[in-house]
Amino acid sequence: MVSQASDRRYESQTQAIARQLLIATREGRSLFAQMRDQMRWDDKLLGWTMGNPGLRVQLFRLIDCLPSLRSKTEIARHLQEYLSDPSVELPAALKGMLNFANADSMPGQVAATTVSTAVETLAHKYISGETTQQVLKTLERLRKDKMAFTVDLLGEAVITEAEAQSYLDRYLDLMAQLTEAAQQWSTVPAIDLADGESLPKVQVSVKLTAFYSQFDPLDAQGSEARVSDRIRILLRRAQELGAAVHFDMEQYAYKDLTLSILKRILLEDEFRDRAEIGMTLQAYLRDSEQDLHGLIAWAKERGTPLTVRLVKGAYWDQETIKAAQKDWKQPVYDQKPATDANFETMTRLLLENHECLYAAIGSHNVRTQAHAIAIAKALDIPRRRVEFQVLYGMGDKLARAIADQGYRVRVYCPYGELIPGMSYLIRRLLENTANSSFLRQNLEERPVDEILAPPSPLPSPSSLPTSSLFHNVADTDYAEVESRDRIQTALRSVRQRLGGTYLPLIDGKYVETTEKLTSVNPSQFREVVGQVGMINVEQAEMAIAAAKSAFPGWQKTPVSQRAEVLRKAADLLTQRREDLIAWMVLETGKPVREADGEVSEAIDFCRYYANDMERLSEGYSYDLPGETNRYHYYPRGIVVVISPWNFPLAIPMGMVVAALVTGNCALLKPAETSSVIAAKSLRFSWKRAFPVGCFSLCQAMGHRWALIWSNTATCR
Repeated sequence: MVSQASDRRYESQTQAIARQLLIATREGRSLFAQMRDQMRWDDKLLGWTMGNPGLRVQLFRLIDCLPSLRSKTEIARHLQEYLSDPSVELPAALKGMLNFANADSMPGQVAATTVSTAVETLAHKYISGETTQQVLKTLERLRKDKMAFTVDLLGEAVITEAEAQSYLDRYLDLMAQLTEAAQQWSTVPAIDLADGESLPKVQVSVKLTAFYSQFDPLDAQGSEARVSDRIRILLRRAQELGAAVHFDMEQYAYKDLTLSILKRILLEDEFRDRAEIGMTLQAYLRDSEQDLHGLIAWAKERGTPLTVRLVKGAYWDQETIKAAQKDWKQPVYDQKPATDANFETMTRLLLENHECLYAAIGSHNVRTQAHAIAIAKALDIPRRRVEFQVLYGMGDKLARAIADQGYRVRVYCPYGELIPGMSYLIRRLLENTANSSFLRQNLEERPVDEILAPPSPLPSPSSLPTSSLFHNVADTDYAEVESRDRIQTALRSVRQRLGGTYLPLIDGKYVETTEKLTSVNPSQFREVVGQVGMINVEQAEMAIAAAKSAFPGWQKTPVSQRAEVLRKAADLLTQRREDLIAWMVLETGKPVREADGEVSEAIDFCRYYANDMERLSEGYSYDLPGETNRYHYYPRGIVVVISPWNFPLAIPMGMVVAALVTGNCALLKPAETSSVIAAKSLRFSWKRAFPVGCFSLCQAMGHRWALIWSNTATCR
């Protein structure tokens, strides 16, 4: 991290520059509260959300679905449904507009037209055009204001290879059209020249995930192979046209793979000396400074500088929610000041290494940009090696103020149709209306000393309280290379152990069977996972007899002992997580992530049922005057578990441990196609954990199962 001494070295200059920029951003603007009545409807919608969190949520939900609504009647109906939520406190103007009885009435049609027009206008504030002609007009206007640009094609989420190829083709076509238009543009020295060097007039920004529909860190090699081919095509065409290419950063799960792919390609002889290429780092990530150190070392090895766009990050809510859902360590900083502080740390590090990495400082925060300018001045950094970036429609006055100081400013211009651009619009609206947003704080004209103060990270909030709440075991985060390496190792190891024989476990012993089922890999039929012994009627009778014999002693076993067995089983499952995932992948064709989640669920079943049985064992008191009433739970006897193939671990595990921890005995008949997994997951846990006979693994053919049990004694 940056030392306090180095912070102080740039602080006075940062403050002076920031105050100049702040004055420029506030010129000609009255107080936000005073101008609200003069706003257009799109401004009003944005303004109302700042003071009403309930309205903010519901209005953004409405905006998100608006492009898919096909008529004014549908819009009016959705408008009423979303905004009539009890959490919404409607402003008087909006309340009056919604005062209609029927969605297809004239007032309803007027309301629908007003809102849809306002949202479309709002979208055009942040999206530079829906057609090439529209975006060209925007770019030409920016160049007249001495602003460079980078164009991002919206709708990059691809789910088929046809869409991925189309995305590449559209970028190739976009670059061609932009460079053809650029031939008619006169040179603007402030953005087209630097230190005697001509800079590309055209730049596009792309996302790697859009080049391959199955882009996934779990298939790092396959993803890299498919994506790299399309990157090479793009870079070759860009060189022919004289255009620059910048690679965006996306969700945290893709970060390491994205950096790895780009580093490898840009060290190839064909691309090693290309300087008109860039990549992005997000300062809200806790490991972003480490990534920057890695890029610096890599760039020195490469020998030719490229640009690093430093941004704070656009997926904070998504990363936070996902980490909470998966019980992962949060990859982003909890507090906005921590992100701001890290951004300043990385700014200094990036600018101090301007010989090997050019800096593109992307922010709408006056202090953030002023801090970068202060360092650039102090280090006398050549103008070619630093530029300042803003998003289209955000920070316009700040951009002009920086350009007026002689620095190159580039505007990030999203371009495309409204529907694919809606998620982008919602992100911009969330950013604009967040309490921590500099744009909002500046709009509300907070005290200058407050909004220009050095960022001081607050203590992170404590984790969930360690109360009686049950905490789920965390799924594996395959964004981490170590996790990906472990599962690949497990898959290779399990493949070497395929083809074994798995006999039924009855009365504590493995019993030979006359009939065996061959379990095969459904993705590769020639790959035999194992030979599974199928029980007959006599063996079913043996299992039931053993369970009946074991039941009296097992039901008297103290609950604490039964619960402890389940907890030990959970520990064993945890230790064998990768092994169990690999067996599920190979026997049922289950994807790794889904199989991983199933192991987590099985572990949770063991621990949750252990806890809950201890609670239930205390019973309940229902005492009344003159009466003493006690409510207790007792085991019933023998439980037969017949589990499906599609959840080969979690369902049988959950049903079996529920039966056993409550003092019952259990007989498991797994699905034929997942019998090996049942043997692997249950046999190793229960063989020594329970008294002989309490648990039996009874594989049997499905079409014979009813016959077997109809011919056996009752299980009760």
